[in-house]
Amino acid sequence: MKISLAIIVKNEEKYIERCLQSVSGLVDEIVAVDTGSTDNTVPLIKGMKNVKLYHFEWCDDFSLARNFSIEKTTGDYVLVLDADEYIVNGTRIEMESIMAKDIIGRIQINSRFKKDNQEHHSKSYVSRFFPRDVRYKGAIHEQLDSERPRINTNFIVSHDGYFETNKSERNIPLLQKALERSPMDGYYLFQLGKELRISKQYEEAFSFLKKSYELTNNKAAYYSELVVELINSGKECGKAEILLVINQNEDILGNVSDFHFAKGMFYLDYCLNYPNQAQQYIRSIESSFLSCLKLNQHDPIEFVQGTSSYLAMYNLGIYYEVTGYINEAMDYYAWSSEYGYLLAKRRLQELIRDNKRTH
Repeated sequence: MKISLAIIVKNEEKYIERCLQSVSGLVDEIVAVDTGSTDNTVPLIKGMKNVKLYHFEWCDDFSLARNFSIEKTTGDYVLVLDADEYIVNGTRIEMESIMAKDIIGRIQINSRFKKDNQEHHSKSYVSRFFPRDVRYKGAIHEQLDSERPRINTNFIVSHDGYFETNKSERNIPLLQKALERSPMDGYYLFQLGKELRISKQYEEAFSFLKKSYELTNNKAAYYSELVVELINSGKECGKAEILLVINQNEDILGNVSDFHFAKGMFYLDYCLNYPNQAQQYIRSIESSFLSCLKLNQHDPIEFVQGTSSYLAMYNLGIYYEVTGYINEAMDYYAWSSEYGYLLAKRRLQELIRDNKRTH
């Protein structure tokens, strides 16, 4: 059976060669569709062997462009990548196994991003390997329109296109247009809220995320991330109603480390903003981060790398330091720094220096 790579590109001269080289030995055909590049992307692709290049006039609709690229393929199955992604793990044998079952393969996308001048890594599983008769729907953050069973694969893809890059200026208008057509679409509301939060438009983000939460069933694929985004947005806006959201999801999201981490961060801010209620919630800070570490022993769902380990340890260090338990704080800073987390290492060194001065 034949496997095709379908990729859409625009101004990807920095990444395109790396991406296409990563599929060597995995696919039989590469179809690249340019949507209006003005840099060196097209000449680079033309210089590559066995790459079929097509052009598509951009019309603010990712699904139309994706589907055009699929229609140009001739394989039995299609693998979809973005130009700023590249495969770091995966085998042809596994791909053929999925093809034999006529199912859809979900690949692990590992993304780098920066927040508050710190580098972080996130992980998600996305449906990217599917029979050629499947098509996309949705103008942006497009999804496969298929009822076929989906399975997580051992494929790992690295993604760094969002590192020190803000694509919200492109995405927000497209999502707003999509919501004009479908104002009650919980998924688009979630994605717009997420993009607005990235752009630090916190009040607007909270409004869209809250509406999405009210419309979304807890079985939806994006529900866990929606709740985490809502809690984080509520923290940034000082919304006490997040206490109810947390309570509603304790059982539903018990295995999601990002949920417990977001809780801990929310309680921390809440106690600072509402000191008259701090006594009621201050222990919830500790218990939330300890829940993260407990999950680390049981293969948790983790979106942002470190929420079940070094990030939780670092914030426990902060909690114990603020509450006067310096030895405990130093322990958690030390454990966090063992993962290579620089903030923990720096704070531990500062505490060690302070202790030497006082003794």
